[in-house]
Formats: sequence, C-alpha cells, structure tokens
Amino acid sequence: MIKRFSGLNRREFLAAGTALAALPAIKATAQGTGRIGFAMETFTVPRWRNLDKPSFEEAVLAAGFEPVVVQANFDVAQQLRDVENLLSQGVDALCIVPIDSNSGINMARRAAREGVPVIAYNTAIPSPDISAFVSRDNGNVGRTAAQAAIDTLGDISGKWVICSGQAGNAVAEEVTAGYFEVLQPMIDSGAVEIVSHEYHSGWDPESARQQVENALTANANEIRGVFCNNDGMAGGAVAALEAQGLAGTAFVSGQDATTEACRNILEGKQNLSSFTRFDVMGRTAAELAVALARGEAVTAPMTYSAGGEDIPLHPVEDFNVTRNNIVEYLEQYSPGYVDASVIVAGLADEFMLPGLEAYR
Repeated sequence: MIKRFSGLNRREFLAAGTALAALPAIKATAQGTGRIGFAMETFTVPRWRNLDKPSFEEAVLAAGFEPVVVQANFDVAQQLRDVENLLSQGVDALCIVPIDSNSGINMARRAAREGVPVIAYNTAIPSPDISAFVSRDNGNVGRTAAQAAIDTLGDISGKWVICSGQAGNAVAEEVTAGYFEVLQPMIDSGAVEIVSHEYHSGWDPESARQQVENALTANANEIRGVFCNNDGMAGGAVAALEAQGLAGTAFVSGQDATTEACRNILEGKQNLSSFTRFDVMGRTAAELAVALARGEAVTAPMTYSAGGEDIPLHPVEDFNVTRNNIVEYLEQYSPGYVDASVIVAGLADEFMLPGLEAYR
C-alpha cells in the first residue's frame, strides 16, 4: 500500500525535498558493467524526450557511467522485453517507468533475482523489490486541478467529464483519485455530476476527443468542464469543444504544460496545466541509480510502504501553469522543453501578455 502525500501540506511537501532524512542502507549489488538502464513507457510525450531523458543521461554520464535508455511505446509486453534485454546486456542499476503498475512488480522481481537495484520512476511499483521511488505527488495534481475549478468558477454545479490515462497506471489512478477527493462532497450532494469518466489506452488524445464529443452530444452541450490527466487528452477535449463553438466556455485542465497546452492557455481554451520539474526528477533518479550501482546507501526525505517494507521516496515539485505565471514558466523552460516562439506565433494581440513580445 502506497503511503500518499496527502497528509502533508504544500510547505511540508516542498520542505521534504530539501531536508533529507537518513534511512537504513538498502540492498544494492554493484554489477560492474558501468551501465545504468532506464526503461521508459514512451518517447512520444514531450516531457520524456525533452526533460526526463536528457537530464537523466547528463547526470549518469557526469558520474562516469553509460546510460542505456529504451522506450516501449505504451506496450506492456514490449516493456517486459525491454527490461529482460537490459538485464541480459548487464546494468548496474535500473530505473523503470511502468506502463502498468502490476507489470512493474514482475519487472522489479526479475531485476532483484539478478541483484540489480531498481528505482520506480514517476509511477509507483507496489513491490518490496524497489530500492527507491522518485515522483511528484500525483494526488496533488488532481486535487489542485479540482480546487482551481472551484476558485475559477465559484459555483461548479453541473455536469463534468473526466479523461483518465492508461488503466492500471498508478499516475492515472492517483491523479483521478485527487479529483474525486475534492469533488466527492459536491457529487454526494447532487451539485456535481460526472456524466462521463473513461480511461484511455496510451493516454490517447483522439480517444479523449471522442469521449468529450460523445458527452457533449448526450448532454446537449451542457458540460461545465473537463478534467484531463495530461495535455494530449486536454487537447482532444479542446478540439471537441471547439467543434461545438464552446472552447473557452468550459473549464479544461491538463498536465505537463506542453507547447500545445501553453498556446491553449493563452487563448483561454485551457485553464491550467500541472507541471512537474521533470529535469529535477531525471537528475534525482540518475544520482540515486549511480549511488546504488556503487553499492552505496541512499537517503530520502520520505518513505512509502510496499510489501511491508519502507521504500525511500523522493518527492518532486509540481505546480499549475496558468495565464498568471506562464511567462515565468516559459522563461525557465523554453526552448529546452517547450518552444515559446511557436506558442506565440500568430497569437492575437488580445491574448498576448507582457514579457511574451521577446519571443515573436
């Protein structure tokens, strides 16, 4: 059972990231190959190829190890093969972003048999074979999105849609649970009705578009808003709303603060996108993996329970990107992650903000 972050307030959560508490030494066997493996779920999502992967590789190389990064294109069977191949090639430590949390248990068990320490990355693996976990507070992503809807609209009574990511994926499940934590009292009172909630294989934007389109049709376009687990699906939701002339009238949330999402936020079609400092996440995982590869003990600010063992947990900051802070966000993450020049290209003057002119 994963020990959620929900018991911490935001100040405590961020403080935990800097005030490291020593934990007992954890199992690690140096294999001596000089390689650190990383099994990712995909490269198609911009964050993976533009932030997580390069920051991980840079930190591993700086420590004198060779990074070996693979991706499975959201295919669980392929990811199992990827992990088998990495272990066959020989790695001293392994990071895994499990497409499915339960399949992650099998991958961690397989690595443990080889004496290779495993770090669960971004998505929890509920297994005592894990040596560390690096992640945002996924529940907080959902909670802050739902709270933002209340803060923006005041009265959020009415019909809502939830577009969740891959079924069985801990991130999708935890973000979605965060929505319900905030919304449930209003659902119970009848003020809020979730008229459509679907999980989407591969976090597919087109599938999300169809879901929202069907919800609009079934409810005579009377949809107050759409909570989306990521920006790809938020883009699908926006497309469905645009087709009915409703973009900008319904609340839309997403995650990852991509180029497309930033453009939609500026144009008022999307209200927010949760962003996690994925560069920090990649570096943190790399540093932990290197320490484990060297047979060293590691420290962590928190733990989560898996199989009766306390697993070191490293929280990474997340925050909502909105029109209020998008300029500051772009100053930090363009052009390395998002491209501000693409975001503002052809943008109508009514949507421009002070500080964006430099990107034209």
